[in-house]
Amino acid sequence: MTPGGRFGELLYELGEVDSTQTVARELADTRAPEGTVVAAEHQRAGRGRGGRSWLDRPGENLLLSVILRPAIQAADVPQLTLVAAVAVAEAVEEVVGLRPAIKWPNDLVLDERKFAGVLTEAASDGRAVSRVIVGIGINVNQREFPIELAARATSLALARGAPVERRVLRDVLLSRLERWYGLYVDHGFKPVHPEWCRRAVTVGRPVVAGDVQGTAVALDADGALLVRDAAGRTHRIVAGEVRDASR
Repeated sequence: MTPGGRFGELLYELGEVDSTQTVARELADTRAPEGTVVAAEHQRAGRGRGGRSWLDRPGENLLLSVILRPAIQAADVPQLTLVAAVAVAEAVEEVVGLRPAIKWPNDLVLDERKFAGVLTEAASDGRAVSRVIVGIGINVNQREFPIELAARATSLALARGAPVERRVLRDVLLSRLERWYGLYVDHGFKPVHPEWCRRAVTVGRPVVAGDVQGTAVALDADGALLVRDAAGRTHRIVAGEVRDASR
């Protein structure tokens, strides 16, 4: 239960599941209210963007999904990924004392190593949205990673040099998510934009986004990443993976 607020008022704390996204989607389809949270100790089939696996060690990380029911159009759903990323960064800064950076659109990093990700999945009729499931995975106390990830991944405990209380982080995260989501619902993406930009690590770097290669120059007012190619053309990237070409 979160102190105050309605996000987490209905909280399912589970042991091992295939994915918190799957459980939350099933609950949403039975009309679970907005702010319902599904948290798990371990995911057998956790997912990231592009269908990639999210690997976790049981009982060491924070794995949760939140049901949202915003009155927005389907085209605006990617903005919620940016909203959630700001909430995660703010919660980590408050609880752990570290200052994360955000890599567009859904990764959070410390010293260039990923420690958290956001996955947003929506249902709509092609225009209006009926529900959105925001999945958040944070490497909290995990200290060992598969060899193929070891050079690119970290956790809060590794970065801090001490364990982090997961429940405290969860409660602060839900509080911050509710606050930023409320601002978004009331005022659109405008109040989120400067906070995201303040923490951005992608802007100013050479990137590859699909067939587009250039420099990420800004975040557009609606959350799209603006990439300027070698010919001076500016491309709006609204979805998909963006790879840092400087590394």
